[in-house]
Amino acid sequence: MKALKTTISVTELQKTLGLWKSRKITDSVIPKLLHLYLGMTAYMNQEKVYPVDNFYEISIALAFKNAKFLTEAVKRCGSFGIVPARNTYGIKYFYSPLWIEKISSEELPEKFPETFPQDNIYNIYTKGNSSDEELSPEGDKPLEDNSDKKNITTPESLATAKEFFHLINEDSAQKAQILTPLINWFQLHERLTRKHACENLVYMVNELLIPYFASQARFMKSNHAGRLCWLTNLLKSAHGQHLLNDAAKDSRLKREQTAQETKANQRSNHPLNEFEWTDPESGMRFYDDEVEGSVNIPEDAPARPTMTAIWNVLSREWMSPQL
Repeated sequence: MKALKTTISVTELQKTLGLWKSRKITDSVIPKLLHLYLGMTAYMNQEKVYPVDNFYEISIALAFKNAKFLTEAVKRCGSFGIVPARNTYGIKYFYSPLWIEKISSEELPEKFPETFPQDNIYNIYTKGNSSDEELSPEGDKPLEDNSDKKNITTPESLATAKEFFHLINEDSAQKAQILTPLINWFQLHERLTRKHACENLVYMVNELLIPYFASQARFMKSNHAGRLCWLTNLLKSAHGQHLLNDAAKDSRLKREQTAQETKANQRSNHPLNEFEWTDPESGMRFYDDEVEGSVNIPEDAPARPTMTAIWNVLSREWMSPQL
């Protein structure tokens, strides 16, 4: 994916930042908008725009309080092309002029269409839902960055998130729709056995997805159907792909570490003498050969007498190589 404009002058950048300042965009929000302005291709579609389906993931990536605060910042700064829509955000998609053709004045209306709050998977707060949550800034009040107000994981939310995935696993239809494709993905992209692909899924659920949902305050306010929609859309998003890749990487490193520890454990186990080893798990005796590699020793064979001794499978005795 290539940008329409690959360079930007200092003067142009200063002009853009000056515009944002004049529109009361705060210093903490400006770097986030700049990332979008220069282009975050992971969250664009093939038309090089930021579609509404990715607003939630963008807000997570840039540490906005929620997707509504993201879209309010985009509207207020006046530097993005915007296609309005009759949805929660009032936006179908937005884009940077550095990536597609110049923005027309018609695409930057003074007033956006009336929005229609709805019970969607993102559970965006509307005024009156909570005393400490505000949907968006009003009037000339500067746009605030609320990324420091972290959601907090509680024992109750953690237990609820675990139960949510337990219910998915217990329901054959939901399991086939959500979990099985993840196992298939790990098996195909990581070239794993089915067993290891399942282990990747368990890691992803326990270490990434459960903590993620347990930390979201709105998760506790959603019903099971809403959570399923949220999870389904998350897995389709760029953020979901990052989670898949992280789970694959972490599981791969864990398997490599286990293999190294097993090998180190094998090489430290000399129950008979220093000339051979015994696998602590299988009990199999073995020694190293420069040509054949690791060579197994029969259980009833005497201890290997020297470091150069070779086991003769025909005579069933230790032989010393001819020098």
